[in-house]
Amino acid sequence: MHVDRGASAVGKLAHLPQAEAWWVRALRLWCDGDDGQAALRSELERKYGPDRAHAVFARFTDLLSLIFHHSRRPLVRHSVDCSCVGADEAVFALFCSQAATDREEALMIACLMMRADAAPLAVSLAQTVGLDLMRAAPVPRRMLN
Repeated sequence: MHVDRGASAVGKLAHLPQAEAWWVRALRLWCDGDDGQAALRSELERKYGPDRAHAVFARFTDLLSLIFHHSRRPLVRHSVDCSCVGADEAVFALFCSQAATDREEALMIACLMMRADAAPLAVSLAQTVGLDLMRAAPVPRRMLN
C-alpha cells in the first residue's frame, strides 16, 4: 500500500495561526476548480474590495502556477471542508507566512518544495501577497453594498 506522506495529517486547521489557516484555505479553494476560485475571489472582494481582490488573486494564481510547475513532486492537499491540515499544506502555509516576515527562512522552505532556481521568485510572490493581505485595511461593509 502506497502512503503519500504529503497528505499525512499534521494538525487541525482551527489550531493554525490565522494567517497560515488563510493560506491553507486559499490553496484548497483555488485547487477546487472554477467554483472554488470564484468563492476565493468573492471572499477577497468582500474583505478588500474588487480592485485589491483582483490583484491579490492574480498574484496568488501566479504563485501557485509557479509552485505547481517547478515543484519537486505534486503538492498534496485535503478537501476544502476538511478540518485537518496535511503535511504539504502545513509547509506551504508556513512558507507563505514566512515570506512576508523572513525572506531567508521562506527561501529555505521554498528550496525544499521546488527547484532552487524558481524559489526566489516564489518567495517574492508569496511576500507580495502576504504583505498585501497584512497592509490592506478591510473595506467597510457600507462601501461594498
